[in-house]
Amino acid sequence: MKISNLTCPHCRAAYEMAESVSVAGSPGRVDCAVCGTALAAWDEPRLRAFRLVVPPEHKYPRVPAPAPA
Repeated sequence: MKISNLTCPHCRAAYEMAESVSVAGSPGRVDCAVCGTALAAWDEPRLRAFRLVVPPEHKYPRVPAPAPA
């Protein structure tokens, strides 16, 4: 089992993806559960599972770096 982290390019929701290396799956595509943007697509017969870890509304906002003094 291979575990990877993904981030939606549109809404920045964080996901974990589990990919089986021993069990055959099928080609597929998955969309973001928050905004519906295409998150991933694959042509090889792999079994993949996706889990929403942090929706964008629960992430800390980006804080700009302070200006040099």
